[in-house]
Amino acid sequence: MIPHGKKRFCSAMAALLMFGLCLPAHAEETPGPAHDLPEGFCYVHEVIPDVILDIRYAGTHNFVGDPIDGYEAPFAILTNEAAEALKEAADEFRALGYRVMIFDAYRPQSAVRHFVRWSEDQDDMRMQAEFYPEFRKKSLLVDQGYIARNSAHCRGSAIDMTLADLDGNPLDMGTGFDYFGKRAWYGAKGITAEQAASQALLRAVMKRHGFKPFDHEWWHFRLLNEPFKQGFDFPVR
Repeated sequence: MIPHGKKRFCSAMAALLMFGLCLPAHAEETPGPAHDLPEGFCYVHEVIPDVILDIRYAGTHNFVGDPIDGYEAPFAILTNEAAEALKEAADEFRALGYRVMIFDAYRPQSAVRHFVRWSEDQDDMRMQAEFYPEFRKKSLLVDQGYIARNSAHCRGSAIDMTLADLDGNPLDMGTGFDYFGKRAWYGAKGITAEQAASQALLRAVMKRHGFKPFDHEWWHFRLLNEPFKQGFDFPVR
């Protein structure tokens, strides 16, 4: 068993690497998350070493504007089956000159509850301009299905993602991640031919490797043969 202090050190070192920061030359620890996951789950970066992690709910660049309950570190976790299928997709993308960038993967139930509580607080509209400019009443985001009360992410086989070039620059998909509105629907009117082609590439390869897309969110994919039917609530750390 890894001592608690060493666990915290390993997690901190891994977080530094995720954000592209340099470790001191004398650092001897092997960076990486030190949290034991439930059986059947894995860290995506251990399966896909060149994955780009932009885990929005671990920070403040998200539709809430705060770190979300259950996200203690910027890691992506998936079921083993989903991670292996994503690895196959990532291999195909890499051969085409792209890398996988992940915004969210496994999501704790506590995060879903946080989203719903936030939707009921009409006084907090800090992130409206970027994420939900079409909505003046936040509760409609739940009513219209943009925020789920029971999320497939909690089962560990759903992923929110995009593509980046080999230097890490994300492709233009027409909207940013978690834009709530019809502009983010697959093949939405008003997007350019290049944006539509990027969406189509992402969708085609993910479908080829066993993932089902969601028409109202170009970034969302769910493994067709999910290993779990129930949701989980262990933290991301």
